[in-house]
Amino acid sequence: MPENPSVLKLYSNIHRKLIMHLRKKITPYGFSRGEFPFLVRLLKKGDGISQKEICRDVQISKSTTSKMINKLEAEGYLRMEKDPKDRRVKLIYLTDKKHDIDHIVREIEKEVDDILFKGFTREERDVFIGYLMRIQENVEETVE
Repeated sequence: MPENPSVLKLYSNIHRKLIMHLRKKITPYGFSRGEFPFLVRLLKKGDGISQKEICRDVQISKSTTSKMINKLEAEGYLRMEKDPKDRRVKLIYLTDKKHDIDHIVREIEKEVDDILFKGFTREERDVFIGYLMRIQENVEETVE
């Protein structure tokens, strides 16, 4: 009987293929693969957050976040405002252009879910997501 592949190898293969698929889906809209999770975060959980918060939530560096903020601001997707509680902090807000991309983000997320969970029952999907959340917690405890 053949040996089971390592979790690391499986994860790596899945990640690589999903990135390729995601790149193909978002390129026509002018977004990079790094900008996509950034926009998803702002659309899903709301905006009016600091650069530090978005770095933590999306798990990208401060310099990468700055580049994305500048690009998306120049393209009219974001605006920055000083935090009334701390004038040194700038808060990130989506502009009205969010309506142009909200349906795109939802469509791509649904398509990825459909690909990942093809042939799974709802219960299997929910159990698997629970396992992934536990794995994520384990990894975060180790890294932090």
